[in-house]
Amino acid sequence: MKAFSTEQNAMGVISYNEDVLKTMTGMAISRVDGVAGIEGSGNILTRKNLSQINKIFMEDKKVNIDLSIVVEYGLPLRETAQKVQREVREMIGTMTDLNVGAINITVAGLDIKD
Repeated sequence: MKAFSTEQNAMGVISYNEDVLKTMTGMAISRVDGVAGIEGSGNILTRKNLSQINKIFMEDKKVNIDLSIVVEYGLPLRETAQKVQREVREMIGTMTDLNVGAINITVAGLDIKD
């Protein structure tokens, strides 16, 4: 598993395991009304599958995230995706000292309730 680290300080280096960042991302997604799930998990977001985020990678000293989400039918897709971007950026920025770069979102499906 990859680890993402910040710059070294006087006491050493702080690193964040990829699963920790994925879990934080999943928690942020779960706070957005209208997101029914993430593609790849096959399920609605639960604590058990929060870390099943598509891809997290470091580029230009910034954490970048690729997500595929499933949105509840009838909601504005663009607005919902932007809410996810804001929540993810805020959570990772608040909980770590990592810089967040791009949060790329693909709306991969609609959850149509009968």
